Amino acid sequence: MDPSPLTVSALVLGLLLLALAVWERAGRGAQARAWLRAPRESGIRRAMFVFPGIGVLSLLVGLSPWMEGTPLLGLLALVLAPLGLWLVFGWGALALPYPRWSVPGWARETIGARFGKERWTR
Repeated sequence: MDPSPLTVSALVLGLLLLALAVWERAGRGAQARAWLRAPRESGIRRAMFVFPGIGVLSLLVGLSPWMEGTPLLGLLALVLAPLGLWLVFGWGALALPYPRWSVPGWARETIGARFGKERWTR
């Protein structure tokens, strides 16, 4: 199947957003840790959950032309689609409580102190 410009764009967007998420989570350097200085917790959630979730969903849209011929990609989509949706809507848009393990270790203490997550600083 010949991919359309939409699927190629979605594939590129997904790869870029996932690369950004990995870079920010690694936190090597001041620029990679800039998201931690967000004035509200919604900025933190956007960097930790929304961008990676949109990246996963975009990647799945970009891979969709090849899913019909490759059953393993379809199975991967069944696993990753709910994960992407949960990241975007569960922990991102709906602001449901997120667990301590979902935050990079180097950022836990700062986020816990700034946003009243006392159980994280123990």
